[in-house]
Amino acid sequence: MNLTQLKCFVVVANQESITKAAEILYISQPAVSKTIKQLENELQVKLFDRTGRTLRLNRAGRLFFSYVNDSLKELDRGINAVKGGVDNSEHPISILMEVASPFIPSIVFNIKNKFPNVRLNLAQHTVREADFKQFDFIVTSHPLKDLTNVPVLKEEVFVGWNLKAGYTKKFVNPKELTNEKFVGLTKNNPLRNTIDKYFNKRGISLNYMYETDDPATIRGLIEAGIGLSFIPSVTWQTISDQVQLTRLTPDPLQRTIYLCSPSNNLTDIQREISNELIKLFLSFQHSELKI
Repeated sequence: MNLTQLKCFVVVANQESITKAAEILYISQPAVSKTIKQLENELQVKLFDRTGRTLRLNRAGRLFFSYVNDSLKELDRGINAVKGGVDNSEHPISILMEVASPFIPSIVFNIKNKFPNVRLNLAQHTVREADFKQFDFIVTSHPLKDLTNVPVLKEEVFVGWNLKAGYTKKFVNPKELTNEKFVGLTKNNPLRNTIDKYFNKRGISLNYMYETDDPATIRGLIEAGIGLSFIPSVTWQTISDQVQLTRLTPDPLQRTIYLCSPSNNLTDIQREISNELIKLFLSFQHSELKI
């Protein structure tokens, strides 16, 4: 299957005529017929219902047309975007990092190197749903209503404590944690919401002795041996090697990180930044914490 076949298919579909399509494409009628035949043979499905000299898309043809037409439009946008060179003018890009704040230095470093003219505005704290549209991208742990949501990584959330605490278990049942003292993020934090949902589903209440809205503070408290807490395996992979990790069993605690955008039609620079962010999160996945 090639671009010429797809363009020919779209013209025939729009004109419902081999003759008219041949005139528009400046090729012979037999060449148009042969191209459509080759495309149908490759797909192993008929795309048109033929009545005399008229061709109309059948059900399979209409479905295929919807994908091909959108793809060709996107291709035209890409061609127009790079004609005359990539736009190097200064652009502001705003990102809300509801989760994965330890990755901010890597994100800024990579975007600075690849898009030196991009002005990057970063926010870290949870905002109202009504304010989401002020951002180009939102990194969060749950799909957002009416936004484009792309899952960029999935991570397990471990239980962690300082090695000096003397615990040695590599697996722990959630019920065994009811009498432990925890340090944790405050309610309504995305990670805390994920944790609470997991334990509430099992009818378990945890004893939070210390709470803060700053993930960096939580990491410091765990490393200082103040209490137990929860360690996401990818987004908190910078945790000290003095922290012992254990897996919740029989059902591990997991969460998915999404790259969300309020825009249905990304600008060229937004598309480039989006692709770079997706690549970065995939690379982070490869270096997750192990037990």
